[in-house]
Amino acid sequence: MRLTRITKSFGATRAVDDVSLDIAPGEVLAVVGENGAGKTTLMRIAAGELAADSGEVSEHGTVGFVHQHFLLVPELTIAENLAVTHRGFRFASHRTLAREAAATIAATGIALGDVNRRVADLSVGEKSKLELIKAIARNPSTLILDEPTSVLTPHESEELFRVMRTLASRGTAIVFISHKLPEVLAVAQRVVVMRAGKVVLETRGATAQQLARAMVATDVGRASARPPRERRAEARPTFSTGDLILHEHEILAIVGVAGNGQSELARTLRDQLPHAAHIPEDRTRDGIIAGLSIAENLALRGVPPDAIHHYNVKARSAGQNAGDLSGGNQQKVILARELGREPKIIVAAEPTRGLDLDATAFVHDQLRTAAGGGAAILLITSDLDEAFALADAIQVIYRGKLSARMTPEEASTRVANLMAGVA
Repeated sequence: MRLTRITKSFGATRAVDDVSLDIAPGEVLAVVGENGAGKTTLMRIAAGELAADSGEVSEHGTVGFVHQHFLLVPELTIAENLAVTHRGFRFASHRTLAREAAATIAATGIALGDVNRRVADLSVGEKSKLELIKAIARNPSTLILDEPTSVLTPHESEELFRVMRTLASRGTAIVFISHKLPEVLAVAQRVVVMRAGKVVLETRGATAQQLARAMVATDVGRASARPPRERRAEARPTFSTGDLILHEHEILAIVGVAGNGQSELARTLRDQLPHAAHIPEDRTRDGIIAGLSIAENLALRGVPPDAIHHYNVKARSAGQNAGDLSGGNQQKVILARELGREPKIIVAAEPTRGLDLDATAFVHDQLRTAAGGGAAILLITSDLDEAFALADAIQVIYRGKLSARMTPEEASTRVANLMAGVA
């Protein structure tokens, strides 16, 4: 496969910026980079799922793509899910279907067990293996794996790596998208590092530390970080659990590559701190109630309707349905509801995801104001610039574990290695 000068934008965001890449038969190529680097977008273009704005994809053969998010039918069995995507299956009888599914799975070298089990009853790791089997069953000339080990146990990951090596030995080109650098170095013959839509490094012999430094801009945190907010003499911890301590008048940022436990941390804190302000990462699913009016959404926390003016919500009236607002204005409604009651603790998960520059600046101003007023704020973000612009202290989350607290200055030299698990 050959990608030539691929460019793709989403609105004002250049997701892939003039990237050229050759992928050879029988090669295991790793594509790494932090969140939003352009890895998945580039590979979706390679697979024909997205159209490039410019550039050319040359591929002689089929492409299999194992997505990070499952594309399975939960109510069907393993055998039936395979039959849906495998043209060679015969539907003569249930027994025939099960026999052909078992043979297909055996040919991949992946252990999956009884093919008559419903997908809804499978573990997350088993669902991931079924997605891989579906792709391999098509005999692709190029197989793209998007963060395939994020839900696998170490044993399952080793099984995957054996399959990858076997396929490569038979001539299949393998593209392995990952952020786990030890795994990348163990399985890949060549590594491409992407940052801000561009390829910034292509190597066959770099160390994990060198890859980590290439993944994150060398000046991250240096230009945007500010001195920590001076902690008042009477300031005290307002919440403590394990390695996580929140102080008054402080913004503590948790950063990390997606899938390392950020969502689980936010859910845990939502249960442990029911009276805190919670700004969820998915505002449409967990933030607003689309079928209720703005006023009704605010009333869930006892906030009066006139808060929409203070938070500059652009709406016809407080009686307008929250679901009819733009994403930025929906986020402002959530801010009004959660911050309008002046909480002592704020948990903000990806509070500016999908927002434009003006809305992002507004969210940042509100968080700074709340911290200045005495609130303890936990900011969970995949945007390093945001973390360094706002935080008084930073911790990295990797595979569900938190690093020690760092000042922004300390984090600017350590964050890349910590995010990649090579510190």
